[in-house]
Amino acid sequence: MVEDDLMYSTFGEVYEINCARYGREADLPITHFKERLNQAIIGQLSPESVADLRLHIYNEITSSLVSENVLCQYMYKTLPSCNHLWAFRKQFAVQLALSGFMSYMLQIGGRTPNKILFAKNTGKVFQNDFHPAYDANGMIEFNEPVPFRLTRNLQTFFTPFGVEGLFVSAMCAAAQSIVAPKSQHVQHHLAMFFRDELLSWSWRRPPGMPSAPAAAGGINPVEFEQKVTTNVEEVIRRIKR
Repeated sequence: MVEDDLMYSTFGEVYEINCARYGREADLPITHFKERLNQAIIGQLSPESVADLRLHIYNEITSSLVSENVLCQYMYKTLPSCNHLWAFRKQFAVQLALSGFMSYMLQIGGRTPNKILFAKNTGKVFQNDFHPAYDANGMIEFNEPVPFRLTRNLQTFFTPFGVEGLFVSAMCAAAQSIVAPKSQHVQHHLAMFFRDELLSWSWRRPPGMPSAPAAAGGINPVEFEQKVTTNVEEVIRRIKR
């Protein structure tokens, strides 16, 4: 359960407010991208040409349809003073860095603008559907090439000092705290996390999978412990790389 707080907004809401202010259709970038890409598909372009076209369309959208100051304009109009803006930017950068680090660590994708919420008064970040995906064997999997969200609008709002200072240092500190020699308690917390996650996963096993003894949600106890250990080791290995 999540407390309903009116101070929380999503990146999607910020973008829609900006579109309404300037009389633009919110879905116009998506429509433009699909129309241009459909022309390429019909023309049967090579994969390399399609990749170049996707980049070209992206540059068109960023130059004419979506500016890099959407978030800045929203926060400048929302926060009452420069002091509030400074405190919000600092907290928001650290929160988003830790949230992005968790996305990378647990291989969580699909971070669309409507799934990321932030408190306009404190800068705290909350993400919807923030849980990893598992394959048919109960192993954590990741199919998205982008490990976390740091778009042009976020970079512009944080400024280079915020990105290279607060954002990067918060991520590095989080990574160091996990891979440090005396950080075994983090692995224990990860083991408890994957235990609960895999219990839930085992109750919704894909159709056609063979049934297992009725222990730990239908998984053999030895197999269940091995899945938890393997997932924890994979997370730690991913951070050390």
